[in-house]
Amino acid sequence: MSTHREIIDALFRAADAGEPVVLATVVRITGSSYGGVGSRMLIRVDGSTVGLVSGGCLESDIAEHARRVDSTGVAEVVRYDTLEDDDAPWGLGLGCNGLIDILLEPLNPARARSVADLLQRALEADAPSAIATVIHVIESDSNSPAVGAHALAMHNSIITSGDWGSGFVLADASAGIADAIKAGRRGLVRDYDGVEVAFEVVNPSVHLVVCGSGPDASPIARFGVALGWEVTVVDHRAGATTRASRFPGANVVECVDALNLAESVPLTSRVAAVVVSHHFERDRNYLNSLLRSDVAYIGMLGPRGRTERMLADLEAEPVPLQADERVYSPVGIDIGGDGPDAIALAIVAEISVVTNRRSAGHLRDMRGPLHAAAAPAGKS
Repeated sequence: MSTHREIIDALFRAADAGEPVVLATVVRITGSSYGGVGSRMLIRVDGSTVGLVSGGCLESDIAEHARRVDSTGVAEVVRYDTLEDDDAPWGLGLGCNGLIDILLEPLNPARARSVADLLQRALEADAPSAIATVIHVIESDSNSPAVGAHALAMHNSIITSGDWGSGFVLADASAGIADAIKAGRRGLVRDYDGVEVAFEVVNPSVHLVVCGSGPDASPIARFGVALGWEVTVVDHRAGATTRASRFPGANVVECVDALNLAESVPLTSRVAAVVVSHHFERDRNYLNSLLRSDVAYIGMLGPRGRTERMLADLEAEPVPLQADERVYSPVGIDIGGDGPDAIALAIVAEISVVTNRRSAGHLRDMRGPLHAAAAPAGKS
């Protein structure tokens, strides 16, 4: 599964190795598509790839275009159009009835690091941000930006990568950020006096915090890592890092006192926490810490009555805590199945629903584009 984090890691590795790469990014979609605007694939000089921009049907053809872009050193946009004809001129015969524009950027090590840093900043933000990318310039001169120039708008600041020329287009594009955020993963393309700029929304990466390190914590962490989330496993025992091998791809931290959870892991608004330590008092203390923070989601393993007892205890404390819509107990989506993996899948699915503000309904029942902007914030 293609994720921003996969691409970021691959870009940093290429930069460290001094290896040039080509980055393919979906910048415009009309009709149907496998992923939204911002789906990416990295192509190395040896032809190997990281990530996906489609379900696998475009990747080999894109890799061929990437060879040309790598040799010329000039970024370009490749269009795949099956809106009217299932058997397109390029012979892939997808039958997907969509139009997809894909930007191919040749990146030297310095540019690869710059783009990776920009994407990482977007993932670690506390709120959705927008990346503006130049995808077409009708008449280029010394004042014009270059195709492939990027700008990340976040925290009322602009971080750039690439050549924006005199900056006049950058100033105009900055004014379109609010509209881009509303457009969501469907993306937005604007023309500024002959310069086309594509906007992509990047939602903050989920930081999954698993409070507990028993056998049932392992599949929860594993699914989170597979989705490209940042994952932290909290262990109450001393020497927690010696057990890190049980949680590949995750960070394992020690927290002897659950009431001081915030001292072991940042409890920010992009955190989704799952409490699975199987110890009543410790779980209640984890819940106490989480309710006093800004985390977006709190999942409590165990029956509803157990969590209600914890909440009743907390209400009697000197500073009462009001349980809000962040607490999910029993945790997970009702998908059926038995065993730790099925439970973990239900939990991770619920976190994805909540953090993406979706309904968890069947896609076949949806009307309208699948990658439309998320609904207003609130409990699903």
